[in-house]
Amino acid sequence: MSFIKRFALICAVSMALSGCGGGSSDPATDSYVFPAGKATLAFSAISTAALPASISGVDFDITLPQGMTVTTEGGVSGQIETASVQPGAALNGTNLAFGSYSASTGKARLSMATTSGSYRAGELLRLACTVAPTANVTLGDLKALNNPVTVVKAVGYDPVTQDTVALTGKVKILLSVP
Repeated sequence: MSFIKRFALICAVSMALSGCGGGSSDPATDSYVFPAGKATLAFSAISTAALPASISGVDFDITLPQGMTVTTEGGVSGQIETASVQPGAALNGTNLAFGSYSASTGKARLSMATTSGSYRAGELLRLACTVAPTANVTLGDLKALNNPVTVVKAVGYDPVTQDTVALTGKVKILLSVP
């Protein structure tokens, strides 16, 4: 009887795990190929050291590969349209997400600000991009261009001193596909 129970358990575990794993369509892997059309990037913050205050704002730069662009308000470069840059799922309270994009360099400066007094890690921003029909861009390609994502400035707010706290060297931004 013990053998039958073990065999049944092994079969159940095998069936459960058969749905797991990678493939080119799995957004969690670097081999994921962005489809032509709209693609969304997710950016998350993690702390690399103890944070003396919660994160209230982050500015960071990314480079988009050839064939991937962002829609701007006034044409090919400038302020990113509001619908294309949104606060991330880990934020609560009042949040702002905005950015600018230069088509000539493929660089975007993205910013997030929040009134939350408890945000220390998690998804902070989503960016909608456009992928050209002939582009063959993988998540790994995008990560390689942005290794590491350049954190220009990260700040927190200390309610005790009622002052901002520099967090730039203590916050890292991770790039993924939601």
